[in-house]
Amino acid sequence: MGGVESLIMSLYRNIDKSLIQFDLLVENQEWLPDFEEISQSGGKVYQIKPLSKKNPFHYINEIKDFFKNHAGEYDIVHSHTVTRATPVLYYAKKSGISCRISHAHANSFKGNRFVAFWKIILRLNNKLSTHYLAASQKAGSYYFGKDKKPFIVLKNTIDAEKFSFSPTKRRSFRKSLNLERAFVIGHTGRFTYLKNHWKIIDVFYEVNKHLPQTRLLLVGDGPTIDEIKQKAKELGIFDCIIFTGARDDVSDLLQAMDLFLLPSFFEGFCISLLEAQSIGLPCVVSNIIPHEVQLTDLITTFSLDEDDKVWAKAIISHQNHQRSSQNKIISEKGYDTKNNAKWLTDFYLGINNSKS
Repeated sequence: MGGVESLIMSLYRNIDKSLIQFDLLVENQEWLPDFEEISQSGGKVYQIKPLSKKNPFHYINEIKDFFKNHAGEYDIVHSHTVTRATPVLYYAKKSGISCRISHAHANSFKGNRFVAFWKIILRLNNKLSTHYLAASQKAGSYYFGKDKKPFIVLKNTIDAEKFSFSPTKRRSFRKSLNLERAFVIGHTGRFTYLKNHWKIIDVFYEVNKHLPQTRLLLVGDGPTIDEIKQKAKELGIFDCIIFTGARDDVSDLLQAMDLFLLPSFFEGFCISLLEAQSIGLPCVVSNIIPHEVQLTDLITTFSLDEDDKVWAKAIISHQNHQRSSQNKIISEKGYDTKNNAKWLTDFYLGINNSKS
């Protein structure tokens, strides 16, 4: 589960299911606890094999068969991906679904060797879509700006009450992770290029040299995890790092941290940073973070070109930070999911009614 998946589940939990129901089409062969929650709430989860470079036509045929087998069942298709959206949008259109939403969650294809190719795919997706949403102004401009598509910024939101600081939970989870005496730097996010875990390891190495009691808590899984583990071993700090893997108790793990580190190459918004601020963590982040998510005075930004020692010095300066919840600020500024779920309900119903 990444940020987008967490957003979808948060919206689903808060949406009026007497008016709107979600079915999910996912590239996942494992049955996750969230899928069970959807099933118990009246939704359906359809699983297909992930897109494979070796046999992309198998993926396309699965999408084709899905819409053929479910013709007439859906009023709206809401796509939360770009690189895999084309067959979804195409066969949705072909099956008669007149409302097709593209949702921009990032603001760059940086790091991808096939940037030119994906930009062509993006233009095609825009032609196949009828409505356009974006996590931020920057994400919308990047995805839809060249085609002059009129997009709406839908704020990425969280359950602000869930992400409030609890000293009791903090003590409990630090004890369970054997971190009672440690200064804990944390990060939540999939191990992918854009999250830049290489920088996390380099900065942590510098901090750990000055504060040997420092520990790094990395929450998530993904394609670069083995490479990151190898780098940590080469630097001799592997035993100071906890790799939790994918977890569904992120709010509790954030309680155990003392600081949140986020040196991403790019972010369309960044739900994890919203969660970290809500729960009262000081955050040291790259300066590419959209201004929309910088909601408190907990954030310190640096250029990725800045020396690792400078990042480390800033982190060390926060070791005696007195923590308090910021969830009320998050909610007051409109980033609580309850409000967004109501807006999305009205949006879905509005575009669906407009076609009749």
